[in-house]
Amino acid sequence: MRYALISKDLSIDRLEAEARKIGARNIRKASLIGQVFCELDQAQVDRLSAIPGIALKALRQYSTSQVVTQTPVVESISDVFYLLRSYFNPPIMGTGLTVAVLDSGVRKTHQSLQGKVVYEANFTGSPTASDVYGHGTQVAFVIAGGMHALGGNSGVSPGASIMNIKVIGDEGIATDEAIVLGIDRVCDLAEQARTSGLFPADELYPNVINLSLGGEDDGDPDNPVRAACRAASIEYGLDVIAAAGNTGPKMTTMMLPACEPEVVAVGAIETHGELAVWEKSSRGPTVQGETKPDFVIWGTNLEMASDKNDDGYVVKSGTSFAAPMLAGLTGLLWESGRRAYGEAWQYRWTLARDVAPYFSTKPQDAPLNKDNAYGYGLPAMGAMLGQVTSGSSPSTQTADMMQMMTAMMLMAGVMGAN
Repeated sequence: MRYALISKDLSIDRLEAEARKIGARNIRKASLIGQVFCELDQAQVDRLSAIPGIALKALRQYSTSQVVTQTPVVESISDVFYLLRSYFNPPIMGTGLTVAVLDSGVRKTHQSLQGKVVYEANFTGSPTASDVYGHGTQVAFVIAGGMHALGGNSGVSPGASIMNIKVIGDEGIATDEAIVLGIDRVCDLAEQARTSGLFPADELYPNVINLSLGGEDDGDPDNPVRAACRAASIEYGLDVIAAAGNTGPKMTTMMLPACEPEVVAVGAIETHGELAVWEKSSRGPTVQGETKPDFVIWGTNLEMASDKNDDGYVVKSGTSFAAPMLAGLTGLLWESGRRAYGEAWQYRWTLARDVAPYFSTKPQDAPLNKDNAYGYGLPAMGAMLGQVTSGSSPSTQTADMMQMMTAMMLMAGVMGAN
């Protein structure tokens, strides 16, 4: 059986040495986040478990959950973001944002995704990084899809770039190992970009990790995927955005890794009609008692690029597509701020949560504070950042960033709400 070896005290070299000492097989390391994966029999498990400071976790499986619908898209959410982008002159396109999509692969030849994929890696046993299962292509489209020749839908930030990190195999299953190795690679790319002197807006500098996948929350903070997500956020400054899951409406159905406090969990609201949480969107609290999700955004009956051909489109629903919508919105917010305050201005949802009640909206009958259905609510998006004064000196200090962001979001109207 395959296990993850995790330690808060021992180095990764020590973990590897202990694994080799007892004859572990097929050892793989996630060097930047300090985890080792290997095959062990029960006797070897017992010997390693007796070593102080080493935690062994049997590998688990993760999957995606999506609903394919035939509902015609009467009014496209793409139109909302088109209007939002067009408020600026020149329009903002989310240029400078790079999202690492850890998913089932991306059909990069699709007409709406050509030129979007700037890096690929495959951590599955499947032969290629392309999307055979049919999920990652849609996630990538929501973030960065370009408008096709007939004038149809586009993603939230058509100017953004995608890193295709395949962690879900062609059968639709991912493991702790594949996800952790994928996160490790993205952290490595971020570190390489930083030490090479690249600006965060360079296409080879990842800014966000999108995880539209999930497993059952076991309440274990030392779960390998949760540990990797924390390291990516805290140590490497990456926003980690994850789908809440499609196991609602019961409470305590938040999936892993969305249950991790350091991860930005996104639930889905109905695309048309009143501001209402989608019935299947997972609810908190987590097993550990954390209030989740963090935000909600549209996630039903969305038209997206097909993974089956290069000019087709499909309609799907799920928090799998709400998460990348929030990830894509990062690009619009960030580009707007950079125009006003310079390249040093940065934006992170992880930090924005501190002032989220000031820029989020909910129905009148929802709790004012963060709750286990809406989280903080739907981020306000109408005409945002348009009145920001230019000429201020750039600042990367958290307090200054939060003050600017709060002021800008308070100027925003609300599209799709009120």
